[in-house]
Amino acid sequence: MYTPCLDEECQDLLQQYEESGDPDVADHLIESLDAARRHHWEELTSKMNFTHSSWKSWALICRLGAAQQPPKSTHLSVSANAVAAHLIQVAKAPHNKFERQVRMQGRTLLQQMSDKSLPHPFTEEAISSSLQKTKPATAPGYDNIHVEFVKNLGPRARTWLSKFFSRIMATHSILKIWRKANVIAVEKPGKYPSLAANYR
Repeated sequence: MYTPCLDEECQDLLQQYEESGDPDVADHLIESLDAARRHHWEELTSKMNFTHSSWKSWALICRLGAAQQPPKSTHLSVSANAVAAHLIQVAKAPHNKFERQVRMQGRTLLQQMSDKSLPHPFTEEAISSSLQKTKPATAPGYDNIHVEFVKNLGPRARTWLSKFFSRIMATHSILKIWRKANVIAVEKPGKYPSLAANYR
């Protein structure tokens, strides 16, 4: 059976207790195990850094919160449409109501542009520079492609990406799958689940 923070000293004490059954050894074992766990906890919390590895710190906080609260029912008290309607209402980007207007403005802008005003093609250096600045451990998009996968692409794949993005800019055509998003409603802690505004 796995016991957290059971180091070599604790294992020796455990073996002594199993052989002798001495309660003093058992007390010493518990004290040693508590000390090892406290040392592990202090070391873990001292390494928390939201600047360089925020996802690790956030994962630790989430695990601590889950340990303090019993698991809740996965059934939502509010409908998915209600949450979606609330998200659309508070979103900064234009939604379906203005979709036609945005498309018309885009077409007008493209008609006014000349060939000289087209953006410069993407280079491999630009792709590599952008990938270096990309934050790791972020959630994948609707295409389920993780950032780590793209960051580890070789030179041939980066050359293909530069041509691919340049073609998108030249043809003004964006893939339909890039216009989709997979939105998951997460209940805010301590809020009433019956209100759509109480979901992230």
